[in-house]
Amino acid sequence: MDLPIFEVAPKLARRPFLPIAARPTPVEGAPSLGDRIWVKRDDLVSPRYGGNKVRRWEWLLGAAKDRGVETLVTVGGLGSTQVTSLTVHGTDAGFEVVAVLFDQPASAFVDEALMLDHQFGGRPIVAGGYVRTAIQTLSVLRRTKRSLFVPPGASSPLLNVAYVDALLELSKQVERGEAPRPDRIVVPCGSGGTAVGLAVGAAILGWPTRVEAVRITELVVSNPLTLAALTYATERLLRREGLSTPRKLDVKLHMDHRFVGEGYGHATPAAETGAERFTRAFGAAGEITYSGKAVAALDVIAREHPDEQILLWNTLSTTGRPVV
Repeated sequence: MDLPIFEVAPKLARRPFLPIAARPTPVEGAPSLGDRIWVKRDDLVSPRYGGNKVRRWEWLLGAAKDRGVETLVTVGGLGSTQVTSLTVHGTDAGFEVVAVLFDQPASAFVDEALMLDHQFGGRPIVAGGYVRTAIQTLSVLRRTKRSLFVPPGASSPLLNVAYVDALLELSKQVERGEAPRPDRIVVPCGSGGTAVGLAVGAAILGWPTRVEAVRITELVVSNPLTLAALTYATERLLRREGLSTPRKLDVKLHMDHRFVGEGYGHATPAAETGAERFTRAFGAAGEITYSGKAVAALDVIAREHPDEQILLWNTLSTTGRPVV
């Protein structure tokens, strides 16, 4: 498969890869979200179940098949879209998917996610708190042969390459006149891999675009230091894979802490409003963990920078889910 990333890091083409994404995803204006607002529709990256993990799974599932893995073991909250996405695409690729789930506040979206996890053939295990989740995960890994652990967020230098490639995909759409080059990209930030990949991709191109990573989880998990470490590791991997840019990359990545509220999965009034606006804009239920807080941030950032072109990178699937 010919990906834009192979043009800048050609050795990546030798790595195992399982194509499952429908690319390029559309980029379009979003007048219901505001003037000069654009959306990159990664919610449509797969008709089975979209969202920002699908591009990552192409690299992860390819490597897992190459290694003879049979079972994928992951961890997430009760309403984790990563868990649902891995369940869908992992089982489609022939893997068993086991997900150990930690508590998060109850909501209709959490109920939907749990329903989909079962519906798509996964094996979710509700563990409770973080400590019990860790113990249960280690127990599952010890008992399971030919398994691969997929950490929360699925962020690693290799998997972050998926969003370097996605930014390069966007650049070709900009060249074709489908959208202006964004001054800012707004994206929800858990483990940070999507934001890092986008920012590294923009830096490779020499774009002045700034990526606004909207923190949605606890500071100990997601913070400027973790983003910096991921950025460094991702650039190092790309250079090993043939990136020949002579200069050190000028990565413009900023973490916005204003919208997290009490932490992962906890509602705020702004997130609830953001989730409602997401639903009206995209026709599938928004939620308050990621998309609601990202739309809330988008609204504030757009008011703070009224003359800029701002792009929301939609990371929440609108496919494979109940239509509202």
